[in-house]
Amino acid sequence: MVKSSIKILHIITRLDLGGSAENTLLTAIGLAQRGYHVDILAGYSDNPPSDSEKKAAQYGVSIMRMKQMKRNPSIVGDAVTLFLLYSCIRANRYDLVHTHTSKAGILGRIAAKLANTRCIVHTPHGHIFYGYFSRALTDVFVHLERFVSMFTDAQITLTNQEKLDYLQKNIGSADRLFPIYSGIHLGTFLNPKITKQEARANLRLGNSCFVAGTVARYVPVKNHHLIISAASRLKDRAKDMHFVFAGDGELHDELLAHVKDCGMRDRFHFIGWRNDIPDVLAAFDIFIMCSKNEGMGRAFVEAQAAGLPVIGTRVGGVAEVLDEGRTGYLVEPDDADGLADKIELLYSQKSHREALSEACRKWVYPKFSVEVMVDEIEKVYRKVLREKRT
Repeated sequence: MVKSSIKILHIITRLDLGGSAENTLLTAIGLAQRGYHVDILAGYSDNPPSDSEKKAAQYGVSIMRMKQMKRNPSIVGDAVTLFLLYSCIRANRYDLVHTHTSKAGILGRIAAKLANTRCIVHTPHGHIFYGYFSRALTDVFVHLERFVSMFTDAQITLTNQEKLDYLQKNIGSADRLFPIYSGIHLGTFLNPKITKQEARANLRLGNSCFVAGTVARYVPVKNHHLIISAASRLKDRAKDMHFVFAGDGELHDELLAHVKDCGMRDRFHFIGWRNDIPDVLAAFDIFIMCSKNEGMGRAFVEAQAAGLPVIGTRVGGVAEVLDEGRTGYLVEPDDADGLADKIELLYSQKSHREALSEACRKWVYPKFSVEVMVDEIEKVYRKVLREKRT
């Protein structure tokens, strides 16, 4: 490994348990392994450090915390955060600042510009044009994104569809937007450590039942209620069908109440946050995630690597991470009947399910690997750094 003189700072709102944090950490680790000097600056999270965060420290990635960096907008708090970001970037003289997510992306890019940073790169990890905020607040973010895009040297989108969404909103230009799929360490999913029988025993599930599961935060944009509504349509036709929700969040009690109202409390299993997702997926027959908005959907890639047929919603870049009809299916984000039909199809046709399972693993590797992602990001870095030198 040849040590590089290039100093890179990644700024992200929080290093939580979501895909954006994992993407950022894996990028930092991959770059550090290639000899770059890499730091990460993030706000505080309630979650314990992930395995990737611990691994990043082992590879010499310095992780700095800024308590003022918070997700909720605050005029005074954000002004203080902007000043502290500027001071940090100015003092450390970074060659390239790479921001992630909306809040950190706006404040971080402004701070980097004020500090006269040579190159500024941004990854939004999925946009917020729908599914999150009111129309008025969304319009504010769109105008802010247009402003900061004027001094963004490159923006990395997770899918081609996300790139098109930005262009339709007149944010950035086609030659400055680079679609790069979010990379995943696929080995642990392609080669599970435990059998399905062992995985089900760990979750107290029977070997003979059919299990549909999801891994997602219990928040409105993840649309868990659609899964419950679809399940209620099948409860009398598929009495051995069970559903597993891995995750946690603000809607926990509301989702539990919905399940009880549908008379399906014994069919739903809320297992909380898990650090052993490959082992959890090993217990499933199919994977479902019904987001109202999704930049890419790393969870779909992980599920397919585990050999699970997937069902997703036709939003964002989801259509790019599954091969419709070959590795899974898409439904509209408000179509409970359509979702129920696809679940029942996979439930009733075991041979079809097995054919999809075999195609899933071939579809994701190496297309969605960490190595491919870091290669492509490094190319973007070298391109913008080269342009600034000349």
